[in-house]
Amino acid sequence: MKDSELVWSSEHGDMRKSGKSQKDKSTPVNESQLELTTRRLTSGKGRTIIEISSLPDNKKWCQKLAKEIKKSLGVGGAYKNSMIEIHTKEYQKIEEFFDKKGIKIKKIGG
Repeated sequence: MKDSELVWSSEHGDMRKSGKSQKDKSTPVNESQLELTTRRLTSGKGRTIIEISSLPDNKKWCQKLAKEIKKSLGVGGAYKNSMIEIHTKEYQKIEEFFDKKGIKIKKIGG
């Protein structure tokens, strides 16, 4: 059995709580080489949201990016399931935010 699949050990206890999680990679992010995908969702959410995906594996960077977007636009949202949800109808403001940061975005859908 591989160590990455091990979840419990009589020596170490619960291995899922150890600092060796694969999801918390802290590799540096090169913003100039990123291309994030965005799409606008209206049905099933109760309000219009913009969903940002194709994010890098660095969870801390993604949470920081979500916080910056929400603060600069003055809207709500969240980072969850490797996606950022922003609660706004104004797609153009999100495009302007990413242009200022130097991150390329690709619009999916209508």
